[in-house]
Amino acid sequence: MMAIVAEGQNGRVYLAPTAEQEAIANAAQPQWKPDTDLPKEALGFRVQNYGMTKHADLFTPRQLVALTTFSDLVGEAREKATQDAVAAGLPNDDVPLNDGGTGARAYGEAISVYLAFAVDKMTDYHSDLCSWHSGRDTIRNTFGRQAIPMVWDFAEANPMSDSTGNFNGAIEWVVKVLEIAHPHAYSKVTQHDATAPHPHHDTTPKLISTDPPYYSAVPYADLSDFFYVWLRRSLGTIYPSIFNTVLVPKAQELVADHFRHGGHTQAKDFFEAGLVKIFSSSE
Repeated sequence: MMAIVAEGQNGRVYLAPTAEQEAIANAAQPQWKPDTDLPKEALGFRVQNYGMTKHADLFTPRQLVALTTFSDLVGEAREKATQDAVAAGLPNDDVPLNDGGTGARAYGEAISVYLAFAVDKMTDYHSDLCSWHSGRDTIRNTFGRQAIPMVWDFAEANPMSDSTGNFNGAIEWVVKVLEIAHPHAYSKVTQHDATAPHPHHDTTPKLISTDPPYYSAVPYADLSDFFYVWLRRSLGTIYPSIFNTVLVPKAQELVADHFRHGGHTQAKDFFEAGLVKIFSSSE
């Protein structure tokens, strides 16, 4: 620990840590951590060369304690929201949100989904790959770009503060999205493979959102694992079909990753064959 950033009378001040503060930081021991493997090699990944081989290695022990605590509280909040919904008169029908429920259980699960999004947002500001933005006196998030590079001197956020990376700030991000995208009717979100056939008889109105593949530029699936391991912990029981794999599925991802496909030529062939399959579809 090099310094502690604190609020002073005239702005932020930088204080040398005391032995007691260092001992507190080093005493943190998480009861759970994402012990899944990082890809041995992948586009945009460099941390494996420095001994970071697990997703848990991307977080300090103190950050792991904080994030697992917040994740556990998502479950507690779900139970409390369900109880409140029953008390408010919503049907106590025990129908899950994943099965189209609209009663008390589904309400509580919906609340926990939004809270899990906030916890997932926090992970971007609570890894040991966050750096210090000296020009703004604040913390830079993990994903300044679509990669996980090595960071030499990192800054650790305080989730209970009013500064960057705090939990209330993550909640505010989720609230803003809900205020803008508030649905006026029941809707359902599904994920579809662009290379798979679409049912001809389905005339349900749709809003289609897609992101074109970036050839060999962005390894989305590998990067998504950073967030997936935390969402799975919080929401695995609510959406078992979505979180039925330990990590994000990668075999069908349309990316020219020479690490994954055994060479540049094989990666190029895989990517271009996938595009041909999409654009030659009759749908």
